[in-house]
Amino acid sequence: MRTLVIETGKKIGTEVTLCGWVNTRRDHGRIVFIDLRDRSGLVQMVLTKDLAQGLGVEDVLEIRGLVKLRPEKLINPKLTTGKVEIEVKTVKILNKASELPFPIDTDGYDINEEIRMKYRYLDIRRPRMTRNLRLRSQVTTFIRNFLAGRDFVEVETPILTKTTPEGARDFIVPSRLQPGKFYALPQSPQQYKQLLMVAGLERYFQIARCFRDEDPRKDRAYGEFTQLDLEMSFITQEDILRLTEELFTQIVTTIFPGKRIQTSPWPRIPHAEAMAKYGTDKPDLRLDKNDPDLLAFSWTIDFPLFNKQTTDDFYYGSGKAKFAPSHHMFTAPHPDDIGLLETDPLSVRGLQHDLVLNGFEVGGGSIRIHDPKVQAKIFELIGFSEEQKQQFAHMLTAFTYGVPPHGGIAPGIDRFMMAVLGEPSVREVMAYPTSASGQTSVMDAPSSATNEQLREVGIQVIRKKPAADVYTRIVELLDAHEVAYKTYEHEPVFTSADAAKIRDTSLHIGAKALVLFADDKPIMVAVAGDKKIDMKKFKKLYQVRDLRMASALEVQQVTGVPIGAVPPFGNIFAIPLYMDTSLQSNETIVFNAGLHTKSISLKEVDFEKIAKPMIGEFSQTHEVA
Repeated sequence: MRTLVIETGKKIGTEVTLCGWVNTRRDHGRIVFIDLRDRSGLVQMVLTKDLAQGLGVEDVLEIRGLVKLRPEKLINPKLTTGKVEIEVKTVKILNKASELPFPIDTDGYDINEEIRMKYRYLDIRRPRMTRNLRLRSQVTTFIRNFLAGRDFVEVETPILTKTTPEGARDFIVPSRLQPGKFYALPQSPQQYKQLLMVAGLERYFQIARCFRDEDPRKDRAYGEFTQLDLEMSFITQEDILRLTEELFTQIVTTIFPGKRIQTSPWPRIPHAEAMAKYGTDKPDLRLDKNDPDLLAFSWTIDFPLFNKQTTDDFYYGSGKAKFAPSHHMFTAPHPDDIGLLETDPLSVRGLQHDLVLNGFEVGGGSIRIHDPKVQAKIFELIGFSEEQKQQFAHMLTAFTYGVPPHGGIAPGIDRFMMAVLGEPSVREVMAYPTSASGQTSVMDAPSSATNEQLREVGIQVIRKKPAADVYTRIVELLDAHEVAYKTYEHEPVFTSADAAKIRDTSLHIGAKALVLFADDKPIMVAVAGDKKIDMKKFKKLYQVRDLRMASALEVQQVTGVPIGAVPPFGNIFAIPLYMDTSLQSNETIVFNAGLHTKSISLKEVDFEKIAKPMIGEFSQTHEVA
């Protein structure tokens, strides 16, 4: 029978069998000390040199030994098992471990994130990551018990659903049985949970997986995230706020006893006041922002129901409407402002509520529209055509059969954990997040489908836009970010040296973009014009086994751009971009922009903000004749 490490303190004088990983090894002549690690903790093992022969860090062992009290002066108060040690009798190596690509006995913040994601199963072994995932599990378990005790019903809603405008790009999935039609992965269970209110469940919740094709940032991972989805019938906004405060207050006091909530009940700040006083609708209200244990919860309420509509808005309707919903099109207007829907829609307040913690929006919700006439008016104001309204025909039909007043909230589990633990990114509290470039941890996803798979679903892959359009795409990208830049038109240039001469710029400020294959996957590398990539240094830095330059044909296939004209924007071509630190010394950088005859220059800091490169030192001087 296996004994867990944490149980050894109760088995003094007993022989036990322990299984786990070698956490550390310390040789002291004829005696060797090993700290063995399992899911419950660490315990010290004492072995003879012969028994310890060949044992290395992270090897997986089965050990039989005698539990003994440590001498008084050798007790380790930092370990739960610090009063005991195991006198090892037999050792069985269950599995040898290769040399690790990075240390796992540190917090890991200084290790390149792409490498950590590639070997995430090793990264999770570090104590900080294990702690984060265990605490996250405790939080979701607490939520389930709390809500079940208040007569909430946990319901799973479909992952394959219908594409409807919900505020971000959908991930779409082709249907094999109905060629030419597509499912969408849910951005949220919003419509399903409202239909559950029509169904009469009255109280629903779900620890829901949600999917949005939107740019990553520190409080939002690319692709997928997890939220507590919650909906109730016959309630007011006050009921939602009180229930949420009670739930999260109990989570903090029960699971994070070292944390302190600054103010209870939580402040409620109208949107207009928050913007006027703090310049943001998610203010950080902590009195001491250097105190890692201080939690300042607040509510932002009375949001405007509408914003001015633009072509960038995912609620874009007929193209003629002036308004877009600031939350979503099912948010109820404030009852005092119903009349303004006809005369001044931008002044209408919505019954929306955002949950804010330490300057992060960690949840949002609203009271929903249950009056079909009001819903029809909202659709009219946002410019939905009859065809677009048909996307919600299922909702409109259901609402004709007696829908109760209802509302809810959806706090993000990832964001809450990030904020309460003071982590720098939501990826630090997720087991397998996607990277900033959209690649799934450990897996080589996304990946290409076979021709047979594509034929089954009636899909044909259209190659990238022609090179001439890349220049336009870069200009549009720069304009969208409202950064200053300069364009050049010149005679065709094919080398960095020629480009520097014809642009009358320093060779060093030229950003040279190279396409390579790293372990058979295309990547882009940007270095200064007077540098070249140090292949050995790059391979060591990013733990790449095989690295080679792409051929001219491969460059064309990957980017649609001829060699020598590739711009340093991997995100345009959906491949990772790595930038050498040599470019950071420039105030301005310049590059060929998809054509041999056009170049663009802009501030280096603006380039980093837009291109989002992974930065490292991997170049060497390139002698140019």
